[in-house]
Amino acid sequence: MFSCDPAKKNPNAEAKKEIDPKILISCEGIGEVKLTDSREDLVKKFGDKKVVDHENNLYGVFTTVWYEDPKQINIYWKEKHAPFKTIKYIEAIKSDAPYMTKDSIQLGQSLRDLVKINGSISIKFRNISQVESPGLITNFNGGNIEKNNPCFSGLVEQAKLEVIHKDELKAFQKQEEVNSYDPLLNRMTFELSAIRIKAKQ
Repeated sequence: MFSCDPAKKNPNAEAKKEIDPKILISCEGIGEVKLTDSREDLVKKFGDKKVVDHENNLYGVFTTVWYEDPKQINIYWKEKHAPFKTIKYIEAIKSDAPYMTKDSIQLGQSLRDLVKINGSISIKFRNISQVESPGLITNFNGGNIEKNNPCFSGLVEQAKLEVIHKDELKAFQKQEEVNSYDPLLNRMTFELSAIRIKAKQ
């Protein structure tokens, strides 16, 4: 006789839903890089050769793990000078990065897909025409992403642009923030270009 107990039908069903902790994005961090890590912790975990410091005019000093690898993660510190002990936020930026959230958010997803994951609730982001933080997602408006991933943020970039009259485009570019339900976005394609996990303030 066959059992009718649904719990016994597929004992591996739950296991298949589990995401490998090495690629999971959560409020703890991105994969093996945790928001609680210091630079010293990163070296202990990954080795000195895998942990590289950089400096630029916009971000100051930041650190990468697995530089120029699909797994690359950028770490931005609260401290302006060494020793670096407190993470401000971490980012995954490579389009072929393996990382994902428990609700399957990954780099390269379209803004339209993100809105669907957000429960069809609009998403706000800084216009890519802005000098400061262009493309930075600023608000999930109480949607599913904010509820499931309260530490999650990211950046979007324009991937495709259909024919738009220059006056329409100028008016659009004057907006500091853009709502994903802006009618003009029906003629533009935006994609998630960076995933950012922020430390609690």
